[in-house]
Amino acid sequence: MNNQLLSIITVNYNNHLGLQKTIDSVISQQWKNFEYLIIDGASTDDSLTIIKENEHHIHYWVSEPDTGVFNAMNKGFQQAKGECLLFLNSGDVLNGENALLDFINHPNFKGDIIYGDYQFENGGKIYPDELTPLFFIKSSLPHQSTFFKRSVFEVMGLYNESYKIAADRAFYIKCFLSDKFIFTHIKYPLTIYDLKGLSNAKEFNSLKKVEDEAILKKYYGVYYQDYQKFLQLERELSLVKMSTFKGILKRLKRKYTN
Repeated sequence: MNNQLLSIITVNYNNHLGLQKTIDSVISQQWKNFEYLIIDGASTDDSLTIIKENEHHIHYWVSEPDTGVFNAMNKGFQQAKGECLLFLNSGDVLNGENALLDFINHPNFKGDIIYGDYQFENGGKIYPDELTPLFFIKSSLPHQSTFFKRSVFEVMGLYNESYKIAADRAFYIKCFLSDKFIFTHIKYPLTIYDLKGLSNAKEFNSLKKVEDEAILKKYYGVYYQDYQKFLQLERELSLVKMSTFKGILKRLKRKYTN
């Protein structure tokens, strides 16, 4: 990877403060073999000023109307020249100036879809080394902490723009179920995740639920209901455990030690 170009793509719309943080984190990296692209959706705040002030660090940028974040991410891929791609959208930042260096030089840096972990203001998330179909029923992977080989998009196509919130989840599932790619986990918090992003916005919760269910039914087909029954049994078992004497003691201990 050290000799291969990385394309870092930042999508932005009216988030000039977040955009500045993202740009600062990218240009401060000790590992420099990357190109930087910014796809702005015709922002009306100070985003364009920030882009122009940092133009000497940016290899390509555009500011024009788009139909959503995944339309913009697809535009970024179409302009990118790198063998690997990282979608680091405005507000998300790389976790220190050695983040890329540490991630790329990690002994587990191999495969087609290489995913790390992330931190946020009061915590973080660590992903499993081994992925299963059930994992993608419950959750998804973080695009802001994932390196995609260019060939993944060349084989599978771009993000499905009919999904406004969950197109990245659909893409991960499609890639995983195709059995064409090697997924590799690196236990390293590559990014600090901005929890104020689109997928966490309360006003989009209902749309996200609709899209998630449509995606899972599409890709899991007749097995979707079986997975749902399994998850329901899992929840019921968890409630039973919570109602036991040990479960009650555990909850009391958590309550009074936090």
